[in-house]
Amino acid sequence: MSRPDRVELFGFYFLGISPAGEYGFVNSHMVAAHYRVTPAQVLRWLQELDLTPGRILDRNFHLGRAQADLMLDAPHMNPVELRHRVEEILAEIDAAAGGRRYWEED
Repeated sequence: MSRPDRVELFGFYFLGISPAGEYGFVNSHMVAAHYRVTPAQVLRWLQELDLTPGRILDRNFHLGRAQADLMLDAPHMNPVELRHRVEEILAEIDAAAGGRRYWEED
């Protein structure tokens, strides 16, 4: 299977939105199984697409809030709407300043 694009991989790995538009808990092993690759290959993809967990979590963005919102909204959205929302979240993260992780704030 070919490498997913940046939005698809971000949505699946970080937000739990599958390529089919379903929400659920996932980890690197589940993502790897879906694409029929190893977890190490998923981590390489994340690096190639500038989606490493360190980069994402070191942005001034509350990823947990976005995950919770999607968990509640996903059942009421079609796959196209979900992908659009994932694109918006990723754009917000890309635009966010780097810094301390939100849970480290005073």
